[in-house]
Amino acid sequence: MSWEYSRRVRYYETDRMGVVHHSNYLRLLEDARMDWIRDHIMNYNDIEKMGIIIPAVSASGNFKSFLRYDDAFSVKMKLDKFTGVRMHFTYEVRNKETGELCYDGESVHYFAIGEDYKPFSIKRKFPELYQKFKDMVEE
Repeated sequence: MSWEYSRRVRYYETDRMGVVHHSNYLRLLEDARMDWIRDHIMNYNDIEKMGIIIPAVSASGNFKSFLRYDDAFSVKMKLDKFTGVRMHFTYEVRNKETGELCYDGESVHYFAIGEDYKPFSIKRKFPELYQKFKDMVEE
C-alpha cells in the first residue's frame, strides 16, 4: 500500500531558473516521511518523547524532470524494508497535473536511543511500535 503526500511547490523552494532547487527534494521526501509516520505509526514528537530518534543513514535520488513554483506535486512512498533496527523507504515525486515523474529516490534510517545515537532494535523494548512499522512494510 503505497501512500501519497501532496501539496504545491513554494516560491522559496525554487532557484533562479524557476525550478525546485535540487537540495529541496530531500526536504520534500522528509516532509512526506514525517506525514507518513504520523498517519500510519504515531506523531514523530511522541516517538522522540519515548527517547527514540530516527537518523538517516543514506539518501539518494535521480532527477527526471522539473517542478516549478506553484506546481501541484505528489510524493508516493513506501516502506519496503524493515528489520526493527533499520528501515528503507522508496519515493516517487510526480507533477500532479501531468503525471510526469520528476524525481525518484530512497532513504535508509535507523532507530537510536540515548545521546550516543547508537543503533538498537525496537522489537523488545517497544514491541507495539515495532509491530506498527512491520505491518506497513510493502515488498
